[in-house]
Amino acid sequence: KTRRNGFFVDLITGMSNAAIRVDDSWIERSLPAELFGEPTRMLNAEELLASKLFVLFRERYDGADMVHILYARRGRIDWQRLLQLIGEHRDLLLATLVLFHYVYPAEKRGVPGGVWDLLLWDLRESLKAEDTQPRFRGSLLDENMFAIDVKEWGLPDLTQEYRARKRGRIEERAA
Repeated sequence: KTRRNGFFVDLITGMSNAAIRVDDSWIERSLPAELFGEPTRMLNAEELLASKLFVLFRERYDGADMVHILYARRGRIDWQRLLQLIGEHRDLLLATLVLFHYVYPAEKRGVPGGVWDLLLWDLRESLKAEDTQPRFRGSLLDENMFAIDVKEWGLPDLTQEYRARKRGRIEERAA
């Protein structure tokens, strides 16, 4: 976090739940921009969408931001990149795309049929599969709202597991 000329900047190096990894490619793919007369760079749409995918809190929900990005960039999203960024969290992208379809029903071509097919196939397969999915992922969305699941109902806290993995990667890079 830093301040300059009365402006506050928060540099994001990863998501608080450690589920989405920010790496050098985010900067490499960023776009030149100008903010308050100063040259800077801004995230590409795919990275911005990935960064907002887990913002599903009671007090802050970035669903409107995500569907607005999808609407503004329809036909120009690098879906392979977005799928690479979100990894195993495709269900959240599917939920966002369902919201996009609800908000903009006439924009059927805003999301390629192949993306719908892939995400719906993933969902169908996960519904048919034996216990291959984690038992609980609520803490990845909001640690506070799903604290009862972890503290009282004994469900695993994947957020702590993801953070431990991230710490391990950081320590490996530092060594």
